Amino acid sequence: MRLKPGWVVLFAALALSASKDGRDQGVYKILVDGREIGSEKYALSVTEQGAASTSILDFRNPSGPPTRLHFESKLEMDPSFRPRSYRLDTDVDGKKGFMRATFSPRQAMFEYGSEGAPKKSGLLVGEDYTLLDTNIFHHFIFLARRFDFNSKEKTQRFEVVIPQESDSGVLKVRDLGRDTVLVNGKKQDAHHLEVDSGAKVIELWVDRDQKLQKIAVPALKLEVVRTQ
Repeated sequence: MRLKPGWVVLFAALALSASKDGRDQGVYKILVDGREIGSEKYALSVTEQGAASTSILDFRNPSGPPTRLHFESKLEMDPSFRPRSYRLDTDVDGKKGFMRATFSPRQAMFEYGSEGAPKKSGLLVGEDYTLLDTNIFHHFIFLARRFDFNSKEKTQRFEVVIPQESDSGVLKVRDLGRDTVLVNGKKQDAHHLEVDSGAKVIELWVDRDQKLQKIAVPALKLEVVRTQ
């Protein structure tokens, strides 16, 4: 599997846990080479019947023409964060587009549209996977939720479906142990996770409440930091 940076970054996202009522929300600022280029707001709800997340992402292209991008996402999942349906609405300098996805046993179906007739594609998948839209940062929340910190296996593997590429693959997530991370000028104790796609390495810092405080992609000089 290749996770393509494309620019919209991506490796999106991060990890965060819910509060006792199964709801959580947060805001992340996005930085490239130390310069803030945008933010993502998200909300997550988890019940015994299923889970759902929504997000609003606004940022500008850090290189080339000053393109402004606005994305809105909605993902419906089962209680184990396996996807049931997904939609992404995009606005790139006024040019609107969309992506829709539906999921059935061992199959994912995608529909993409902007100008002209929508395009459709399908993908065969395994039985146990999560969705990772490489444009939306908070989707790493689901990997962090599924990572078993009590396991003797410090490296765990997770299948993901990448809708932008109509592709799937396996990510290796490794627990590097406890670490101290500086977030908004404050030091926080956190688990340091390393996510390896085979093409890129993504670093996550998850606090004791399973909230992802920071993500870094050194190859892209990208950092995403929780502010709320």
